[in-house]
Amino acid sequence: MTREQIKEQFPEAAEEQITAILNINGTDIAAAKKNTVDPKVLKKLQEDSAAYQKLQEAGLSDEEKIQKQLKAARDAEADFKRKSNRLDVEKILVAAGLAEEDYKDLIDGLVSEDAEASKTLATNLSKMLAKQKEAAVQKTKEELMDGTKGGAGGNGGDGGAGGGQGGDDDESDGAKYAQMYNAQYEV
Repeated sequence: MTREQIKEQFPEAAEEQITAILNINGTDIAAAKKNTVDPKVLKKLQEDSAAYQKLQEAGLSDEEKIQKQLKAARDAEADFKRKSNRLDVEKILVAAGLAEEDYKDLIDGLVSEDAEASKTLATNLSKMLAKQKEAAVQKTKEELMDGTKGGAGGNGGDGGAGGGQGGDDDESDGAKYAQMYNAQYEV
C-alpha cells in the first residue's frame, strides 16, 4: 500500500497517521514473508525426517523391533474383530426389521472386540424393539376396536356393561342423529 493510496482512502489523515499505517502494513507483510517456507527447504526437511525415522528404527534392538511389530499385529487383529462383529450386529439388526438409518447412531455402542457381548447386545435390543412394536400394534388395534363399538349400533359403546338398559345418555351420536332425523319426518 502506498502513501497516495492511504491519502485517497483517508483524506483527513495526518502524516503521522499515514506513516503509522504504512509501518503496520509493512510489519505484517514482513512477518508473513518470514513465515513462508521455501518448497525446496520443505522437501529437504521431509526427506531428513524420513531418514531420521529410519535411523531411529535401525537403532532399535531386535526385541524392540519385534515388540513394535507385535503391537501393530495386535492393533490389526483388534480392528478386524471389531469389523467382523459389526457385520454380525448389522445382520441381527437387519433381521429384526431395522434399516441402516434406524441403527446407524447406535451401532458403535453395540460393537466391541468381544463377539458374544456384541451379539447379545444386538439381540437384546432387537427383542426390546420387537416387544415395543408389538405393544404399539396391540394398543392401536384396541383403540380401533374401542372406536367402532359405539358406532356399530351395539349398546352405546359401554363395553358390554349395562346390557342395553341405559337411557338416552348411553346412545351413540349416530343413534341420536337417527332419532332426530326420524322425528322430523314422522307422519
